[in-house]
Amino acid sequence: MKFVTVGLGNAAIDLGVFNGLYLLSPTRSVGRLVLYNSVAVAMAILNSYVWNTRWTFRRQARRRGRALMRQRALFVAQSLVNIGVNDLVLGLIAPWILALHLMPPAVGNNLAKLVAMLTASFSSFLMMRWLVFRG
Repeated sequence: MKFVTVGLGNAAIDLGVFNGLYLLSPTRSVGRLVLYNSVAVAMAILNSYVWNTRWTFRRQARRRGRALMRQRALFVAQSLVNIGVNDLVLGLIAPWILALHLMPPAVGNNLAKLVAMLTASFSSFLMMRWLVFRG
């Protein structure tokens, strides 16, 4: 439940930054959407690190020395995989949704973003639980 709660906060940050960038500069360019996505995911990951180390996985979180350095390195690696999965899914789905012309681009972009977020969240949880903060 803690991971889900933190995840909801991350989702709010992720969607807020993604849509904020889109509102500042609307686009149909998949490359620019992926850039917006990368920035949004990075901001959510920063939030995730703070809350997961201090609350969700507090008992498993390392506080000093080599264990802390290892944990941080694994978290960074997990974060890069998360951004990659997020960008890959968004980059594959957004053009397909936009090509259908069934909804306004902003709605289609958010639909693609939600699918990307859910896919990356699942892989992120597995990596954080079994690799980064293993107990």
